[in-house]
Amino acid sequence: MPLSPGRAKRTSRLTALAAVAASVVFLVPGTAFAEMGQVRAESQEIIVTEEGVYEVGEDVESLDAFLTENPEYEPAVEDPGGVSTLATNSLPLTHGVLTTRTTRCESATVSYSKRSGSELTIRFSLAQLGSGTKNGPGIGIVAGQTRSYTFSTRSFGNVQGRMYVNEQDKTFRNGYISCR
Repeated sequence: MPLSPGRAKRTSRLTALAAVAASVVFLVPGTAFAEMGQVRAESQEIIVTEEGVYEVGEDVESLDAFLTENPEYEPAVEDPGGVSTLATNSLPLTHGVLTTRTTRCESATVSYSKRSGSELTIRFSLAQLGSGTKNGPGIGIVAGQTRSYTFSTRSFGNVQGRMYVNEQDKTFRNGYISCR
């Protein structure tokens, strides 16, 4: 039995609506998954002293474990403003997380979240295989702050975020992030 013209229109609208709903259900999770896969990050928690650099998880379990083994650094954590990285009568310490994050390898952001320690002057840079190194401006950072700088990149060549600390004349690096 053929459908009446009014009923045929309703059926085709329902069929079209069902097709759209099904495509949304099936496409949205895939799109979200693809976008999540395009953001890649590399982070490293570090403790910096005048004697050396300690990677949390590699060299030491945590800042608390480090302070238990090295109680002479406790004043630097208790009063970060009272200790300078160039101090002669106090042992300096800085503690934070250096992170490099790239989105589709079209840009990369290098950031440092400083948890404790005295004020520093830092400069972010980004190395990319096949493109050389780009430097950002020098900026100050104190405990409790996060500073970052975003670099444009090419879609090829692995990237590595770096942070130069002026007061210690040292450069800290994250591992390379693949741009494949």
